[in-house]
Amino acid sequence: MGKGKWARRIAAALAAGMLAGTSGAQAQAPMQGGGGPAPAEAMAGAAGDYRLGPDDQLEVTIYGQPDMPLRLRIKQDGSVSLPLMGSVTAAGETPVGLAEKIRAGLVQGGYLRDPRVNVEVTSYVSRSVTLLGAVVRPGIYPLQGAQPLSRVLATAGGQREGSETVLLRRGDAAPQRFPIEALARGGAGDPVLQPGDLLFVPAAEHFYIYGQVRAPGSFPIRAGMTFRQALSQGGGPNDAGTQNRIRLTRRGQQSEIADLDAPIEDGDVMFVRERLF
Repeated sequence: MGKGKWARRIAAALAAGMLAGTSGAQAQAPMQGGGGPAPAEAMAGAAGDYRLGPDDQLEVTIYGQPDMPLRLRIKQDGSVSLPLMGSVTAAGETPVGLAEKIRAGLVQGGYLRDPRVNVEVTSYVSRSVTLLGAVVRPGIYPLQGAQPLSRVLATAGGQREGSETVLLRRGDAAPQRFPIEALARGGAGDPVLQPGDLLFVPAAEHFYIYGQVRAPGSFPIRAGMTFRQALSQGGGPNDAGTQNRIRLTRRGQQSEIADLDAPIEDGDVMFVRERLF
């Protein structure tokens, strides 16, 4: 079929309202694959083996044809409407699989002899998780197959300095806490995510130390950290300082640290006194 006749049939299909609208819920992925266009058989794309579902938004390109690309939304019944082909089931397909289905339909229908088709996901809605908090790139991430929490965290660039846990909220259940260091061990410590999961990485808790120490300042609190370990984070007392009678300010109340092996808390302020000669 010549380009002129193809263009006229596309225009007629558009006028008849055969294309799905692009309204509806949107969930933007934080990153999209780069590079130039590629044919369906070679296109891997950012979505990988992501399985399409209702309300996902797509961009369909048939190279060499006018009036492209087409911007479509998958309907609640899992289909998209295409010029010439009509309704095509998209839910459950990968982007590559849908591109091949469209290519085969165009060939079987006698519309094109050897079309090159590309499908890109422009808005992930049906199978995605939300990652917020102290990570390098918070956002909404598509789930590609059975994806563990560690992979989504790595895709987001990892946690920011000092953050040690991830909170997972699934539906109405209470949040589950996962130490980041436990993710490397896998198993129950690195759960497989489900669509709709909400992940939150809390910012690191901090303490403050000043006075007669070698490196005064603010430092993140590690799991199980004691006052003694906090003192070493500040470089220990300088030549004029002493670790005896360290003053502690906690929630506006002042006292002296009686046990250096007691746990430190978020917001604690340690003041190292000058040694008496």
